[in-house]
Amino acid sequence: MPECAYRARGWWEPLPGAPQPRVRAATGQFVAEAGYRWFFADAHMAREHGQTRTPYRAYEVADAPPGRLSVLVRDPKSSAQVWSRHGGYPGDQWYLEFHKIRYPGGLKLWRVSGPGVDLGRKQPYVPPNAAGQAREHARHYASLLADVAREQYPWGTNLIAVPFDTELYGHWWFEGTQFLSDLYRALLHHPQVRPVTASRHLAERPERPAIHLEEGSWGADGDFSMWLGPRTAWTWQRLWPLESTFWELAPRALAEPSAHEALAQATRTLLLAQSSDWQFIISTGEATDYADHRFHSHTADLARLLDALGTGVATGSLDRALSIATELRTRDDVFPDVLPSVAAALGARAFA
Repeated sequence: MPECAYRARGWWEPLPGAPQPRVRAATGQFVAEAGYRWFFADAHMAREHGQTRTPYRAYEVADAPPGRLSVLVRDPKSSAQVWSRHGGYPGDQWYLEFHKIRYPGGLKLWRVSGPGVDLGRKQPYVPPNAAGQAREHARHYASLLADVAREQYPWGTNLIAVPFDTELYGHWWFEGTQFLSDLYRALLHHPQVRPVTASRHLAERPERPAIHLEEGSWGADGDFSMWLGPRTAWTWQRLWPLESTFWELAPRALAEPSAHEALAQATRTLLLAQSSDWQFIISTGEATDYADHRFHSHTADLARLLDALGTGVATGSLDRALSIATELRTRDDVFPDVLPSVAAALGARAFA
């Protein structure tokens, strides 16, 4: 799930002016209907009636159809060892510094060097030292997982779930892929810990208690404020009317084959405008100008294309809409097979 987020069934009116305030189904309902069988949630969301539920087991999601959906809860202890900004492995002095890049060429030649070290004082990167540290961190992490397993064993629990953004490994943390490789080797020395996929674990342990997850995410403060707060409210007030216009036009455009190319590009542009990165970057205060520019650019493009598409469908003259769609696709050629998903969302029986 994006940002390990979840929302229970309830009244939806996040801001004045939000379209169609209404009771919305729980996230689990949508996830189950889409055919997924499990997802991850953050530990603070596994609470009911003020009581914390253990993260060391899987649960059945009570807000979804019975037996259709499970949730695995992120272990805060073992997750923090990697994820912590201050004490996590990626901040070690020997690892490659992500933010300092040689110009021109784009090479990264420096190491983290220590906590809070200014970019101008970064020391040269030493690959053998970084590789050795990755091995040591892998051994340490394997021992940590074994300790957690021993602590939880008397209570009959048997799961340690530690999800991370995949971009952490090899991107933000250059040595992260080597760490994973070394970790699997280190776990051979800890037979009480067995690496397993979530699907296999659920197949082997079919009995799961039900849980009503609390609303939240793994974002700052455990809620949705990084994406919907005072600094970003204006983005939603700009986006919501465009979303409404899109879904008003989509059935008519889908029924007209000559409009398919323009509708497909409108869908791509809408998805780009809806990217949660823009609100996240604005809230962090880092590269805000870039996020503002991207959001304004995509929403302006979408408004222009939707206006042309609506006029074209109504008049039977789609030349302007197709011209704009071609222009935009030259730059934003993503999601090549997007129209079947639009048809499915509309409940269309067939699409060709």
